[in-house]
Amino acid sequence: MPSIIDRYLIREIGLTVLATVLVLLAIVLSHRLASYLSKAASGLLARDAIFLLLGLQAVYFLVVLTPLAFLLSIMLTLGRLYRDHEMIVLAACGYGPLSLYRAVFLLAAPLSLLTAGLSFLLIPAIMELQFDVLAKARKEAEVSMFAPGTFREVLNGRHVVYIGALDERELRHVFIQSREPDGSLSITTGAQGRQETSEEGIRNIVLDRGYRYRGAPGQGNYDMLRFERATVRVDTAPPPQAWLHRETLPTRQLLNSSDPGHIAELQMRINSPIQILVIALWAPLLARAQPREGRYGRVVAAVLIYAVNFNLVGVGESWLSHGVVGAALGLWWVHGLFLLFGLGLLLHDYFNGRSIRLIFRRATARTCAA
Repeated sequence: MPSIIDRYLIREIGLTVLATVLVLLAIVLSHRLASYLSKAASGLLARDAIFLLLGLQAVYFLVVLTPLAFLLSIMLTLGRLYRDHEMIVLAACGYGPLSLYRAVFLLAAPLSLLTAGLSFLLIPAIMELQFDVLAKARKEAEVSMFAPGTFREVLNGRHVVYIGALDERELRHVFIQSREPDGSLSITTGAQGRQETSEEGIRNIVLDRGYRYRGAPGQGNYDMLRFERATVRVDTAPPPQAWLHRETLPTRQLLNSSDPGHIAELQMRINSPIQILVIALWAPLLARAQPREGRYGRVVAAVLIYAVNFNLVGVGESWLSHGVVGAALGLWWVHGLFLLFGLGLLLHDYFNGRSIRLIFRRATARTCAA
């Protein structure tokens, strides 16, 4: 049964985790919102799908950001208790380091289980729905990209497109002015056309029965070409990466797979729950601030350590995806390094505290002898 102090620490750290996750989500989702709005303004994404995509991204980033939020909450909560001498009072009352670890792990264990459940069960379904919504929004944007009777720049201003009329998916009376790499201009007209998306995800305008004029401005020697069919690329987005779709695979399929990409995806799903438990080992030791110590010095140090962890996980994931390391090593070497780091801090704290206690006992013995 958790004590009153355990419940107090769990509540303080838990509320800080919640607030930190909300702040981090707001920062990340605001960046994603700007990206989606830019794509919608360029005609690459339907506006109606933006908020649904943000909601799906919020669930995904909840799993990714939870370890960082847990680390910051421990550093902020325990750091304040140390600076305000509250931890000294608790230690004098018998609430030592092991009791502190009990409270931290009572929160870390269910948080890790919740993250594992989301990562293993919910995130694959979320990612599959996200790819479906993106594909649907892209198709809808094919129709809504051009409005009849208006000029629109595409491909970073390389083309200026005018559509005279729009009949469902068929474009009529199409006019396209293009800037060529050599500085000349070309004008392409067509009685009718349509938008098509290639297998690589590139969007094009396909014109039927039209003319193409090309030449330098101010000169009269324009070339004229009559065509039965012409294709003009209007998409600025890179083709989607097929390897991202491994995130939609169910966990049971990843368990039975020997594909390096699938092994890397499985290890990444395990990463966040393991990170939370490892952080629960070394973060309380790093949070031991001195009374006159700066308020955010140790928080910055913790964030830098987490950044090293994050980058090493990225390196390990790349090695797994390319078959450089096997599943036996996987990302466990990263977790092992930081587990050793936590044990090193624990041993340093133990021997340092033991030496302080020994000095205190010798000083007390000399005083009594005098």
